[in-house]
Amino acid sequence: MIPPDDVTAGLGSGKFPVPPGRTTAAALDQEVKTVSHNPVIDSLLEAVHGLVAVLNENRQILAINDTLLESLGAKNLKEVLGLRLGEAVHCIHAEKAPGGCGTTEFCPSCGAAIAQVVALTQKHACEQLCAIEVPGKAGHGNLFFRVRAAPLTFVGHRYILLFLQDVSQEQRTAMLEQTFLHDLRNTAMGLINGANLLAESVAASDNELAIDVLNLANRLTREIELQRCLAHSNLKTFKCQPTPVSVDDFFAELSRAIRHHPAHSGRHLDFALPHPDHVISTDLTILHRILSNMILNALEATKPGGTVKITAERSKNRERFSVWNADCIPPAVALRIFQRNFSTKGNLGRGLGTYAMKLLGEKLLDGTVTFTTSPEDGTCFTLELPV
Repeated sequence: MIPPDDVTAGLGSGKFPVPPGRTTAAALDQEVKTVSHNPVIDSLLEAVHGLVAVLNENRQILAINDTLLESLGAKNLKEVLGLRLGEAVHCIHAEKAPGGCGTTEFCPSCGAAIAQVVALTQKHACEQLCAIEVPGKAGHGNLFFRVRAAPLTFVGHRYILLFLQDVSQEQRTAMLEQTFLHDLRNTAMGLINGANLLAESVAASDNELAIDVLNLANRLTREIELQRCLAHSNLKTFKCQPTPVSVDDFFAELSRAIRHHPAHSGRHLDFALPHPDHVISTDLTILHRILSNMILNALEATKPGGTVKITAERSKNRERFSVWNADCIPPAVALRIFQRNFSTKGNLGRGLGTYAMKLLGEKLLDGTVTFTTSPEDGTCFTLELPV
C-alpha cells in the first residue's frame, strides 16, 4: 500500500504516488463485465443525472453514465473504456509521460488525480477542484470540475466512484466578480484621494461639493466591501462603523440618492420631518442600504401618481424607521418575502434585496426588520434599532 502521507507530500515536487501500470486487456474486460452486471452500480449510473464514472484501481474507466459519455463527445462506451479521466477529456498533459494520465510532472497538482489517490490509499471520499487544459480551435480551452472520488470494494476488488460537476461557469462568474469588485474598489480609493486633495485645495466656503464627493466615495468603498461579504455569505469580516448623524440630514441624503432612480419617476416620496434634535448613531452605510432598498421596493410596487411615506420615530429604547406604500403583498409572496433567492421577478440574479434588509439589520445592526401588509392598510416595512 502507498503511505497516505505521500499523497500530499508529492504536491509541487514532481513526485506522485501513482502506479503507472495499467490493467491488461483481458483483465479489463473482466472488470467491465463485473461492474456492468452489478445492479447497484447500474442503478447508480441510471439515477444520477450528473457526471459519474466507475474506475478500477489503476484509475481506468470501466463504466460511465450517459451524461458523461455525451459530454465527452464519445460515440459509444468502447471509445472511453480503459482510459483514465485526463485521457478521456483530452487533457493536454495526459500524454507527456509514458505512464499517461496521473504520472506526468503536472499531475501532482491535479485535483482529480489527488482525489482518486486519496480514495485508493486512505479509503475515504475526497473532493477537489480540478482545472484541465484541453485542445481548442483557437488555442487551449479550459475545463473546471469539482471532483469527488469515493472508494468502493466488492468481489474482492477495489474501485473508485467518480463524481464530476462542471463548475466552469461558476468559476468564470466568481473570477469576474472578484476582479470587478477589486477594480471598483481601487477606483473608489482613487476617487477618495482626489476628493481629499480637492477639499484641501479650495476655500472653505467653496468645498461643499468636494466634501459631498468625498463622502460618496467613502460610502462607495464601504458598499463594495459590504457587497463582497453578502455575495460570499460572510458578514463576519465586515466591521461596523457607528457614526452620529441627524435623521434630518440622513433623510435629505436618502432623497438625493433616490430622486434620479427610474422607480421614482411619476411617484412621490414623503419624508416625515423629524425633530431637529433627532440624532442617531449607527453604521450609515448599512442603514442607507436597508432604507434605500425598502424605499425602492415600495416605489416599484406603487402605481404612478402614488406616494411612498418614510418616517422615523424614537421611543425610550428603540429607534424605528418605517417605509409605507398603499399596495398589498399577496399572501403567498408575503410568506417568503425574506427568503434568499426568492423573487417574483422570475429571472436569475434577483431575490437578495429583502433578504439583505433583514440580514444586515439584524446581524450587523442588532435590530429587527419586519413588515405588515393588508388591502386596507397597505404595506409597511420597519427597521427597529436599539438606542
